[in-house]
Amino acid sequence: MLRFDRIQHLISPDDLRDKLVVQVGVGSGGAPANEHLTMNGVRRWILFDPDTYEEVNLVKHPRPRSDIGNLKVDNQKKWILDRNPDADVEVVAEDVLKSSRFQEAVKAADVVLCCTDTQVARLFVNSVAVEMHRPCVTASVFRRGFGGEVYAYVPSVSGCFNCMMRVAEEQGWNLGEAVELLPVEEEAIYGLNRKDFRASGLSMDIQTISILQARMTLDVLLTGTDRHFAPLPANWMIFYNRPIPNVSKSGFLKNVQFNIKPRRDCACKGL
Repeated sequence: MLRFDRIQHLISPDDLRDKLVVQVGVGSGGAPANEHLTMNGVRRWILFDPDTYEEVNLVKHPRPRSDIGNLKVDNQKKWILDRNPDADVEVVAEDVLKSSRFQEAVKAADVVLCCTDTQVARLFVNSVAVEMHRPCVTASVFRRGFGGEVYAYVPSVSGCFNCMMRVAEEQGWNLGEAVELLPVEEEAIYGLNRKDFRASGLSMDIQTISILQARMTLDVLLTGTDRHFAPLPANWMIFYNRPIPNVSKSGFLKNVQFNIKPRRDCACKGL
C-alpha cells in the first residue's frame, strides 16, 4: 500500500480513499494529472481512452518506451497499481462519444476529469456531467502551448463548462484561437479537413496545465474535509506561459482567475 506519511500534515488520504474519479483521456495532459491525484490518495478510477501509445508520443507523454504499442488506459492502470497496489482501476478503451458505459460511470462518479483534446468531446463530457449532476474539471492547452485553462463545474455552486464558454464568447475571449495558424495546421485543417487539429506545445507547457487541473480536482474532492491548505480562489483559471498576440491580459507566467456562476439560461439551469 502507498504510504502517505510525508503529506498527512496537509491532507488525510483517507478522505480520498473511496472517491471515484472518472477520467476521460490519459494522454500527455491526462497522464500527469492522474499521477498527481494518485500520489495524493485517489485510488478509485475509471479510465476512458481508445488510443494506443505510439513512438511519436515519447516527446510529451510520461510513460516509458517499453509501453509502446499498448493501450494508454492499460499503461496508466499499470502505473497506478505500481504506485499504489491498493488502487481499484477500471479501464474502458472506448471513445466516450460512442461508449455505452460512459453515462453509467459518470452517474457513479464523485468527479469527472476531462482531459480530452477536442472541443466536441469536452462539450459532450460536460453535457453528461450536467445531466448526471456530477462535478467536472476540464483542462485544455492553447495552440502551440502558449498556455491553457482549467475549469471546474460544481452543480449548484458554479456554472458548467458551457456557461464558461458563453461568458468567454460574450467578452470576446476566444483564447484557444488567438494564436495564428502555422502552415502545418493550415494544411491539416484545410487540406485534410481536420478541424480539430492543433499544433501542440512542449511537454512542460502541457504538464503545467495538468498540475493546475489536478489541484483543482483535489479541491473538489476535498470539499467539506479538514485540510491544511486553502482551496484555489476561482473555478476558471487561465495560465499563460508567454504572451499571446492581441490578448491584453496574457504575459509571461501569468495567471488570470475568474469565478463563473451558474446561468439560468444555460442547459445546467443554474442547478
